[in-house]
Formats: sequence, C-alpha cells, structure tokens
Amino acid sequence: MDNNTHRVISYIGSADFKDTLDGGQVNGAASVRQPGSTLKPLLYGLCIDEGLLTPKMMITDVAVNYEGYAPENYDRKFNGYVSMEYALEHSLNIPAVKTLKALGKDKLIQELGSCDFRQIKKDQKKLGLSMILGGCGATLEEMTGLYSIFANEGKYVPPVYTLSASPSSPTARSILSREATFMINETLSKVNRPDFP
Repeated sequence: MDNNTHRVISYIGSADFKDTLDGGQVNGAASVRQPGSTLKPLLYGLCIDEGLLTPKMMITDVAVNYEGYAPENYDRKFNGYVSMEYALEHSLNIPAVKTLKALGKDKLIQELGSCDFRQIKKDQKKLGLSMILGGCGATLEEMTGLYSIFANEGKYVPPVYTLSASPSSPTARSILSREATFMINETLSKVNRPDFP
C-alpha cells in the first residue's frame, strides 16, 4: 500500500490461484486470522495519548493472574521492571496485558472498530484481555490499513482498491496523536527482534 495515497499497489491473496490441493482459491489477505502481537504498537500509542504511559515509564513484567487468565511471555521468563519501550521492542506479553487492563479493552475495541476491523466489531462482547496477544480476528487488509497510521501522523484512511476511487481527506480519522505516533515509530525503528538469530 502506498502510504501517501492509500492505494493498494500489490495484492496477492494466495501463492497459486489454480492450486486446488493447497487452498489456492482461498484469499489469505482477506481471511480472518489471529493477529498475534501486531496490535501492541496501537495499544501503547493509545496509552501514551491517555497519559497512562511514556516510553521510559517502568512496567512490571512479573507473574499475574486475571480471574484465571495468566499470560506468559514468549520465552516463559520474567524481566522484572522494564520500560514501555523495552516491553514493545521485545514484544513482552505480560506488560501488554497489564497495559490493556489499565486502558480498558473497550477503548482498544472502539479504535479498531473505527479502523474497520469487522470481526472485532462483531465479537466485541466476547473479547477479553487476550485480544492483545492475538485472541481476536483480523485480516491482512485490516492490519495493513491500521499500520498506515504510523506513516500518517496517527491518521487512518481506509485502503483504496480501485483506480477510479480517490481517498478524500474527510475520511481520515485521527487514531493517535502525532506525538504518540512519533514515540511509537522511534521505539519500533530500533527494534532488535528477540526471535531473530
């Protein structure tokens, strides 16, 4: 997607449309899947805007239990006190769940709904804290549209799929402030992924 025009430049739904043995006619880009940790940048940005966090603010990464729900980190270890940016850089699960609890899942659901996340809107009454770790449904199309906010000062514009359609500025919705977007971009730009060799 071109982040300036919001036009989809390339769209590949499957590896081989004619492959009838391996789901060739299943459009993977439009299929609902669990989004893993990809909603964490939005969550932390929303918390910055709400005044709940700053990138250097400390969060505890210790065992927690929310009425039977006990999230774990990818490596099953605890890190004690970590900054918000460290938690995001290392995609820590426990700080993310704690942060969603502080923000309130309804606020996250509301913002995702305003970015046209259809399955999340449909399931909003069933979703819990696990949604920040992928316990919800989203499509690649929706995620691509969401991530364009980080290239557009926190503003969401729906992706444009046809040449005849043109995005107009009134459809832009402010999801994050310019300042929160800048801080999240700064954090993500220096990430050393923990799952890389």
